[in-house]
Amino acid sequence: MLLVDVLEEHLDEAEFRWLQWEKALGAPDFSLTETARLEELLLAHLDGLVVGASTAIESVLRPAFETEDAFRISAATYALLALGEVDEVLLRLRGAEPFARPAIRRALALSEAPGLGARLLDLLKQEDTALQAEVLEALVFRQEAPPEALLRFFTHDEPRARVTALRGALPFPDGAARSLLPMLLDSSHPGIRAAAMEAGAASGVKQAWELCRTAVRAQDAHSLEAMVLLAMGGGVQELPFLMALLDAEKLRPQALWALGFSGWVAAMEACLAWLEVPSVAQLAGEAFAAMTGLRLEGPYALPPGERPEDVPPPPELEEDLDADLVPKPEDDLPWPNVTAVRGWWAAEKKRFVKDTRYLLGRPFSGSGLVEALETSPMRRRHVLARELALRSQGTLTVRTRAFTYVQRAEQAKARAASARIRTQPFDSGLR
Repeated sequence: MLLVDVLEEHLDEAEFRWLQWEKALGAPDFSLTETARLEELLLAHLDGLVVGASTAIESVLRPAFETEDAFRISAATYALLALGEVDEVLLRLRGAEPFARPAIRRALALSEAPGLGARLLDLLKQEDTALQAEVLEALVFRQEAPPEALLRFFTHDEPRARVTALRGALPFPDGAARSLLPMLLDSSHPGIRAAAMEAGAASGVKQAWELCRTAVRAQDAHSLEAMVLLAMGGGVQELPFLMALLDAEKLRPQALWALGFSGWVAAMEACLAWLEVPSVAQLAGEAFAAMTGLRLEGPYALPPGERPEDVPPPPELEEDLDADLVPKPEDDLPWPNVTAVRGWWAAEKKRFVKDTRYLLGRPFSGSGLVEALETSPMRRRHVLARELALRSQGTLTVRTRAFTYVQRAEQAKARAASARIRTQPFDSGLR
């Protein structure tokens, strides 16, 4: 009985630590090192579940699937896989309710159980299209989806499966680029079009890059993902398209987010102009810092807990019963000290050249991109990793939602090959 109590405590802690870890992976105020510390606690409790073996399976792990807590299900799934119960996990995946499948899939994606990839490939033969989409996501994350499987899913009935296949297929197969890419670029589904734009741009397909420009100019649902692609892959001539979005209030937050990945002097000054607007000041400061390398701390940020005088209190402190109480990632960003940041720019602006792209204050380079991946806040690393994959045509990948020890190994590989990372705008050499 004592052992069961200990195992229950391990599962309770693993559930909580898994939640903390997932939040940290997308947080604006966590580094890779800080996230690794949370991860150590998570892995310690997952290891504790494995020690109990048969007692853990019967008394603790199987009952976890009767709950509706995604993180508890993920932890139990991961422990079952570590105990060699692959058959049971795959059976549970097939029979799981829709809310539970993503939780099981997350553990499958992360697990290092021997032979798991091959077993997942067998599941792709099932006729359940929603199940196929979950399994394909796990395989693509594990980097175990064969090219022929990805090709088959480019025309899958489930939009998620198409998006996953497109994101996993770098470089895009030549034959598919000619026969399938035009159809995917013309999709009415924003996610499919965005993924097709990325795959096409990385593979040098002119039509994909032209559609990216068109999508940004259209300022509709298809423009949101295209903004970031245009920012990371465009030259200084693309900046007017992005900066024009700042005039549209509903698109302004996304436009500032995208501009932070562009790195041009005009983008820096555009962000600087929005530092005094409460609704986007934190986002503008984040973008400015990412390009210039200025750390928004010490004299360049307001003290923790302090807000500009004209900014309303956080939603949880408002008396408005209709206020949105769901926190957004940018809520944890620092409030810039506008006067200090403007003073810094006045002194430092002269070292930034207008026709040069910058990342963290230095001219953009392959080694600089890898370094930014190692040092940037967690939420920015997802875009930086995508740029690395696109610029290397899929040969260099950092899975920013994997365990941090996996990420560090992939970053080391990228660092060794950084001299070969393509740095030109994506429209150079289009066909």
